[in-house]
Amino acid sequence: MNKNKMLSPKIDVVFHMLFGEQKHERITKKLIEDVIEEKVETIELEQTPYLWGEQVEEKVGIIDVRATINNKNPIDIEMQIADNKNIEKRILYYWSKLYLKQLKRGENYQKLNRSISIIFLDYKIEKLKELPIHTKWQIKESKKGKVILTEDLEMHIIEIPKIGEKLEEGKLKKWILFLENPEGEEIKEMAKEEKEIREAIETLEDISSDEAKIRIAELREKYIMDKEAELETAEEKGIRKGIRKGREEGIKKGKKEVAKRMKEKGIAVEIIKELTGLTKEEIEKV
Repeated sequence: MNKNKMLSPKIDVVFHMLFGEQKHERITKKLIEDVIEEKVETIELEQTPYLWGEQVEEKVGIIDVRATINNKNPIDIEMQIADNKNIEKRILYYWSKLYLKQLKRGENYQKLNRSISIIFLDYKIEKLKELPIHTKWQIKESKKGKVILTEDLEMHIIEIPKIGEKLEEGKLKKWILFLENPEGEEIKEMAKEEKEIREAIETLEDISSDEAKIRIAELREKYIMDKEAELETAEEKGIRKGIRKGREEGIKKGKKEVAKRMKEKGIAVEIIKELTGLTKEEIEKV
């Protein structure tokens, strides 16, 4: 990674440095507003405990940005580069933790407020391939699809790779362009008019000039790439194993077919065993 080049805001630790620090509340507030398409009156960023340093690849885990908006609504924002599968279950699980955290034992359910999860993905979800780059999810009645059971559940999924095919004009566009390429000409032009984007670029420049933060980002990026490579290797091994097993099962099935025909012709079991390599028990079952 070249230290003279801006770090990628898609690396989760960089994303957290950019949007998760209290001194950067203004740009985080604007990002949230543009995702949920509502005015955010107040924002309080939670200082999530994490370990930076040489163990970043082992200790950090998932880096998400947590905040409370409008003095009542908990919100979780996550940047996910690698496809770890089951993302739909994971986002629902993290939303549930966010929701339940509001309530202490014995308190009335009335205290529960709308909770929002936002996840930026640097990959596409196959089942969402026909949908736009930004999708909003709630609980709705299945037949009519218009009545929302409760406003409390709200999840936003933004698939960054759809930038070239399904990126509609709107307030969120500038953030997706920024995450994809903070040094691009289009985002530089937008920064002239959008003060929060200008501030985000300046903040990222500061992060990218800090030797310690560069090192953290390098370690984290390496860790993510190594994990992806491990998953690909495991998948390849699984595919090869499946092919080999399929071949073996196919061969055995063919032998059983031959044994069945030989039995029908009255050929002795011992001879069938010798010719097919099947056991006596296997031959008797065909």
